[in-house]
Amino acid sequence: MSGDTLDAIRQRFRERALADADALSAALKAGDRARIEALAHGLAGAAGIFGFNEIGGQAKAVDQKFADGGTPSSAQIEALIASIRRDMNAYS
Repeated sequence: MSGDTLDAIRQRFRERALADADALSAALKAGDRARIEALAHGLAGAAGIFGFNEIGGQAKAVDQKFADGGTPSSAQIEALIASIRRDMNAYS
């Protein structure tokens, strides 16, 4: 796989992650637990693939909280959103 192809894949991930941050923010405001869980689950796997370990770890923690039958705090979700925005904007 060429460097250009990898760059294109990373750029698509960046765009998706930023869209996911917006969707997480909207879901948090709406109290949409199912949407938050689905977004966190997707980010938990994908972020690590691209080396965004902090985002991946935070997303995994949110996802795990749901898997354990709990609800992550608003602060935990907001921290994930902030990390996504910070890291993806730094990556651009």
